[in-house]
Amino acid sequence: MSHVAIVLLALALSLTGTGVARAADWTVKTVARADGPGVRCVLESSRQSLPDGYQKTTAYISVAPRSVTVTSVSVLDGGFKDIGLVVDQGEFIPMDRLEGDKTAVFDSQYDRVVEQFKAGLLARVQLRFWPTWPATGAHSATVSLIGFTKAYDQLTGCR
Repeated sequence: MSHVAIVLLALALSLTGTGVARAADWTVKTVARADGPGVRCVLESSRQSLPDGYQKTTAYISVAPRSVTVTSVSVLDGGFKDIGLVVDQGEFIPMDRLEGDKTAVFDSQYDRVVEQFKAGLLARVQLRFWPTWPATGAHSATVSLIGFTKAYDQLTGCR
């Protein structure tokens, strides 16, 4: 890594506060299949703390073959168009839809998101919560992408 990249990473980490995951926080896991018997492999970031407008909650990014999701403990409000993610200083990528009431899905832009995760340093997830309560605006958490490519390679080899 060049000196410029190291300085930029250090600056980015210092600006994002305590909500940044460490490189070791990308983990390949096997989970039970929702669509039948057996298991499937997923790559998950660590849980990141963020406000939901009323209390602290957590959210994490999950990558599976052909699917990227952001899942929160709090109920998401899909009534606005501001749930999405941004890698480094790139363009905002809006979610495709909600799956249940706590998971934002980014399947239609899977290749774009994964390539940006591989090339990037930080991903900022932007979420909006509590559709039946007074709106509190969008809230964000930042996840480090350092170590993502190595973990993604492990995901592609997982059976």
